[in-house]
Parts: sequence; C-alpha cells; structure tokens
Amino acid sequence: MKKSVLVLFGGKSEEYEVSLRSAYSVLTSIDTDRYEIKKIGITREGSFLHFTGDNEEILNDSWQAHTSPVKIDFSTGSVDNLGKSDIVLPIVHGTFCEDGRLQGIFEALDIKYVGCDSHSSFLCMDKHLCKMVAGSVGVPVTKSLCVTKSDMDNFNEVLENVSKIGYGVFIKPALSGSSRGCTYVDRADSLYSAINEAFLYSKKVLIEEFIEGIECEIGALELSDGSVIFSEVGALSYDSEFYDYEAKYIKGGTKYEIPAKLPREITSKIKEYAKTLFNAFGCRGLSRLDFFVKADGAIYFNEINTLPGFTKISMFPMLFKNLGYSMREILNIMLNL
Repeated sequence: MKKSVLVLFGGKSEEYEVSLRSAYSVLTSIDTDRYEIKKIGITREGSFLHFTGDNEEILNDSWQAHTSPVKIDFSTGSVDNLGKSDIVLPIVHGTFCEDGRLQGIFEALDIKYVGCDSHSSFLCMDKHLCKMVAGSVGVPVTKSLCVTKSDMDNFNEVLENVSKIGYGVFIKPALSGSSRGCTYVDRADSLYSAINEAFLYSKKVLIEEFIEGIECEIGALELSDGSVIFSEVGALSYDSEFYDYEAKYIKGGTKYEIPAKLPREITSKIKEYAKTLFNAFGCRGLSRLDFFVKADGAIYFNEINTLPGFTKISMFPMLFKNLGYSMREILNIMLNL
C-alpha cells in the first residue's frame, strides 16, 4: 500500500517564488510508485488550497486556477476529503514555516512531518540566538550585535557598538530565511537606512562583521536508523557584492565547487563543527550549514537552513548528488525517517 504524502508549497513569506520552484523539483522527482501525493498550496495571503492541477502550474505560479479551499479538523488532523496523510512534506521556505510555526500546528494535530521540530526550527531561524548557541558549544562565530526598534531611540549607542565591531559590517534581518533586507555597510552614515531596511523583514536585526574568505556549505541528512550523513564541503562564488537573494535565485551566475578545493584539515574541521551544531540545535531530518573560511584557515559559522531549497540550482541536492544520491533517493530517505 502506498504511503500518503501531503506536499505543502507556497507560503506567506518573501521566499514564496523559491518555494514554488522547490516544490516543482520535488513533485517531478518523487517516486509516485511508492507514494500517493496530495498537494496543498499556501497563497501569499495565507489561504490553504487543495491543488489538483499539473505541476507545471506550480512552476509558473498559475496553480490557484485549479484549487478548492481546505478545512483542517483539529480533532483528527484530517483535511476535508483528503483525510489524514501519513506524512507531510513542507516545501515552504522562510517565515511561517522555517521558523517553526507550521511545525507547531503539525505537532498539535499529531501529524508526522519531514524536518526539524518547532523548537529547533525557531532556534535555527533566529540568527542571533543561533550564533549564541554556536559560540556556547565552541564553534567560532563572527562578532555581532543584535538591534531592536527600541534600540534605535538611542542610535548614538548603536553607532558606538558597531564601531567596536569595525566597518564593514553586514546588516541582516535576524528572523528571516532569505537574503532580502541584507546590506553591506562600510561607513557610519549608511548604517541607519540599512538597519531600517532590515526591519521591513524582521523585528530583530543582526549586525555582524564582514569576513573576507570562501563561503562554504555542507549538508546533513538523517537516515532511518537515526545516524546522520554529512556531505562533502562545497564552496561557492558569485559576481555580486555578497550572496544576496538575486544571486541565489534570480541572476544566476553563481559558481559551485563540490567538493571545495580546501586543505583536508579545514574540511574535516567544518564537518566536525557541522556535527556539533546539528546536535546542539536539536535538528532532525535535514539541514544545510554555512561557514566562512579565511585565507589563514580560520573558520566561522555563518548560519543554518533547516528547510534548504530543492531547486535545480540549490546547493543541498547538489551536495548529495556528489555523494551519489539522486533527488528521488534523497526524498525517499526524508520520507522514511
């Protein structure tokens, strides 16, 4: 008998378009001989709709033409006439999923789902808390400062604290899954506007020192026996000032090097840090962890993504393809944990 899999896509986040591309890649790769697929899309406004059309309609964002509203029975966890699925595969990036909110609903309904639980998802989404935990378990992190809107009432103090970090700095929304709202600032008179730009995407803003070096990523995938396999370390380079939203998803031109041409002792240390962090954050299922490597060999943890992209240019599937895992095999592992 086929396992019933409910695939969620879309969502109320700045990464709506990326979710559609990821979902298309997943739905066209998943083993339909093993799984009965049900599809629910989430609109930008947050409506849950049962989708019955072709997968290409997800890719070109015309999917809402073949939908009907859904209602969830909170006593049984079933969805209208779809019933209760064996497992949910949430391909919803950014806020309202990667931050643990959807996972909390699944847990309340006793629905099995792929990926990190609500607590781990929230922790990993919060870049400020995430770095605090990483530093507490001995993983090097960049110097940083967390700012809230109330801190802006005393902006001179913010300026003073940033000067202790030293320019240039990156301004990032602390509670966001994408690179939108990120700005590189190399002088004090650009700081105020950059912070306010980040506030459009998050109520907390992270200001962190700029690290000149190689940007590296490593994937983690949990197997059915509870063991976790880690990919080789991959490196990426790009033409933009930093790896922003456009470089990741729109412009293209990003170059990938898998495995990264780094000394073995460096890649071994990154794997060691990745294992430490995966456990410290309480992750399960899958994650992608990002690091910087300076010319002198110093390694710094950057961030973690608990629901990495599955598009054709996403690093997570490419890292495991290098180990011999096809997209279909990755999905089989995820759905049978």
